[in-house]
Amino acid sequence: MTQTTQHAHYMLADKRPSIKEPIEVSPLVGNWVNTKSDTNYLVRVVLTEQDDHLVFQGYGANEPSPIDWGKVEAVPYAVGTSLTAGGFHAFYKLDGIETHLVANQKLGILVIQSYTRYVDGSGRTDHFAREFFHR
Repeated sequence: MTQTTQHAHYMLADKRPSIKEPIEVSPLVGNWVNTKSDTNYLVRVVLTEQDDHLVFQGYGANEPSPIDWGKVEAVPYAVGTSLTAGGFHAFYKLDGIETHLVANQKLGILVIQSYTRYVDGSGRTDHFAREFFHR
């Protein structure tokens, strides 16, 4: 007798088969530069694949040179029913500042939304940004 495992689903996209193959992250890997040269947010990001993980390194706008945020693991997400990454999310916690990054890539443009929250008691207003990057 064959037993079928039932998985929870709340939309049609949840009815995906269980596949042990990794998501192909190569469409995301590379050096990405903000299309807006006078940004106040991320000026550049580097995505690499290390030990079968997607790694994100951000560089925040600052004068005279950008601030290296360091490297964090990014979680890739497949496009539709493929096994090719079309987006990711990552999280930074830096000295009382928490930033969630959510991104998607299409047609050679990487769109990154950042959600920044201040947990340092400074009273600064939490904020959201969406910026566009190219290779």
